[in-house]
Amino acid sequence: MEDRTKVLEQRLDHMNSEIQHLHDSLEARGVNSRRVTDSLRGEVFQVPVDAEHKAKMLPICNCSVPHMRAFHASWLGFFSTFFSTFAPAPLAATLKKPSTLGLTRQQLQYGNLASVTSNIVCRFLMGIVCDKLGARRGLAFVLLITCPFIIGIAFVQDAAGFIICRGGIGIGLASFVACQVWCTQQFSKSIVGVANATAGGWGNLGGGITNLLMPFVFLAFMSATGDDDDLSWRLCFIVPLALHLFSAFFALSGRDLPDGNFSELEMSGAKQKSNAGLVAKIGVSNINGWILTITYGFCFGVELTMTNVASQYFYEYFGTSQLLSGMIASIFGLVNIFARSLGGITSDACAKRYGMRGRIWALWFFQTLEGIMCIIMGALTLKYTAPDLFGPDITGWVELSGDNQEAPFGGKWVPFNGTCFSKPIKHCGHLAVDVTDAMRNCGLSPLITGSKVVLAEPLSPLGDADDCVANSGMIGLVIFVMFLFSVSVQMAEGLTYGIVPFVSRPALGVISGMVGAGGNAGSLVTNSIFFLSDSVRTDQGLLDMGVCIVAVTLLCFLVYFPEHGSMLTPAGVPSCYDPQLIKPPADYRGADSMDYSNASMLADKGADKGEVNVVSTTVKTQNVVQESRA
Repeated sequence: MEDRTKVLEQRLDHMNSEIQHLHDSLEARGVNSRRVTDSLRGEVFQVPVDAEHKAKMLPICNCSVPHMRAFHASWLGFFSTFFSTFAPAPLAATLKKPSTLGLTRQQLQYGNLASVTSNIVCRFLMGIVCDKLGARRGLAFVLLITCPFIIGIAFVQDAAGFIICRGGIGIGLASFVACQVWCTQQFSKSIVGVANATAGGWGNLGGGITNLLMPFVFLAFMSATGDDDDLSWRLCFIVPLALHLFSAFFALSGRDLPDGNFSELEMSGAKQKSNAGLVAKIGVSNINGWILTITYGFCFGVELTMTNVASQYFYEYFGTSQLLSGMIASIFGLVNIFARSLGGITSDACAKRYGMRGRIWALWFFQTLEGIMCIIMGALTLKYTAPDLFGPDITGWVELSGDNQEAPFGGKWVPFNGTCFSKPIKHCGHLAVDVTDAMRNCGLSPLITGSKVVLAEPLSPLGDADDCVANSGMIGLVIFVMFLFSVSVQMAEGLTYGIVPFVSRPALGVISGMVGAGGNAGSLVTNSIFFLSDSVRTDQGLLDMGVCIVAVTLLCFLVYFPEHGSMLTPAGVPSCYDPQLIKPPADYRGADSMDYSNASMLADKGADKGEVNVVSTTVKTQNVVQESRA
C-alpha cells in the first residue's frame, strides 16, 4: 500500500511538473494560461503577469486592456506630440519665402529653441502629475492642451506668433514622461527596458515621419490649392491636430495600473494616496537621478537638435531640394523603429548577465560611440568650403541641374547664362526655384523635367565652386555616418530608461520627469552653443557637439547603487555613500506598489455598504497555486 502511494505521489509530482512546463511554454508565447485575474473586476489578463500583475511579455499585436493598451497608447501619444512639435522643420525653405511668413534663418532657429525649451519644466511637472493622478490622464491632458497652439500656428502672420506657437506645441513633448511611467507601471522589471525603449522609440519615430511625410503633405495641398504655398503650409497642420485628438481619447480608454485606475485603487485601500511634495523631495534628492538627467541631455537632447537642423543642413550645404532634404533628415528619426528597442534589449540582456553594472557599462559604451560618430560626421566636410550665407550675391553665370533638381545627384550640370534668367545666390550656396516660362524659353526646355530646379555656383573655369561642400561628393558617406550616429543615439536613450525605473521606485514619476526634462535641456544647450550662431559652420558645430557628448558621458562612472555597485566598484563599496540623500518614509510605497491585504480587510468591513470588493493577494496567490497543481 505504501509503495502504491509513493508511486502515485511520484506520478502526481511528474504531472505537476509537466503542467508547470506547459504553463511556461504558453506564457513564453504570450498566453496567460494560469488565468490570473485583476483584483478589482476579476477579469482575466490577456498576457502572462508576475506577482504584481505586471506583464512579463510584450506581444506587439495585442491591444488589450490594461497592459498592451497602455503600451500602444503611450507610444502613439508621444508620437503625436513629436510629430506636431517638429512639423515646421521640414517646411523651413517654404517658411523663408516672402510669399509666406518670410522668416529669417535665425528666426527659424529661435522657433526650434522654443519648441524644445518650453518643455523642460513641463516634463518635471508631468512626473509629479504621473505620481499623483496617473500617467494615463497626464498623457491625455497634454495632448489636448496643445491643440489650440497647433490651430494657432496655422493662422500666424509674423515671426513672433510662429515662435510662440512652436513653444506652445513643444509642451506636448512632456508626453514622453507619461509614456515611460505608464509602461514602467505595466511591465515587469525583467522586460521593462525593452518595453520602455520600444514605446519611446516608436514615439520618437514622429520626428523621422515628420521630416519624411510633411513635404509630401505640403505638395498634396499645393496641388489642391492651385500652388498657393502660403495656404498650403498652413493646411498641413490639420494632420498633427487630428493625431492629437485621436491619441488623447485612445489614452483615456486605457487603465492607470494593471488592477485598476488610481481612484478605484485608492478607494479600495490597495493604493496609498500620493504625496506630491514628498515624492518631489525624494526625486530631486537622488544623485543618480541628476547624473542620468545630464547624460540624457546628450542623447535625447542631441536627437531633438538633429531633428531641427538636419533638413536645413542638407538643403544649404549639399544643395538638395526641400523634399529630398526632408527625406534624408528623416533617416535620423526613422532609425527609432528598431534602434531604441535595441538599446532596451541590450540593457535587459546585460542586466541578466552582469546585473545593474552591466546596464551602466552598456549606456556608457554606446553613448560614447554616439559622440565619436558625431565627430566623424562633422569632420568629413570641414576641409571643403561651406555656403557663405552672408557674403555678397553672385551674379552672371550660374548652373542648373538638368534632371529634376536633385543636385548633385543629377551628375549633369548645364551652364546657364544670367542674361537669360538672373537669380542671385551666395558663394557655395544653392537656391531651389520654380521653373518659369522665361527659363524654358532660353532653349533649355528639354533639360528641365520638373517644376523646380536648384541654382548653384558653376565650377571652374566659369566659377569658384570646385571646393564647395556640395561638390565634394561626400553626401553619401555623410548620410551613412549619420545613420550610425542615429543608431547609437537611440540605443543610448533606450539604455538610459533601462536604468531609470530602478533609481527610486517611490518617486518613479519624478525621476522619469527629471531625466526627460534633461533631454530637452540638452537640446537647448546643444542648439544654443553649437548651431544658433550664424557665424559657425554646421559641420563644425557637429564636431564640437560630439566632443562634448564624449566628455559628458564620463559621468556614468559616478552612477552608484548601494545594492548593485557602480561601473568600477561592487555592491556596498563605498559603504558610506548613498545617492538617495532624503530617504522615503518606511511606510511609503509609491504610485504603483499595491498592498492588497489592507484592501481585503477594508472590503470585508465595507461589503454591506456597497464598497469595492477587492480580492486579497493571499487568496489570489493560493488560487493560482492550486490551479497550477490541479
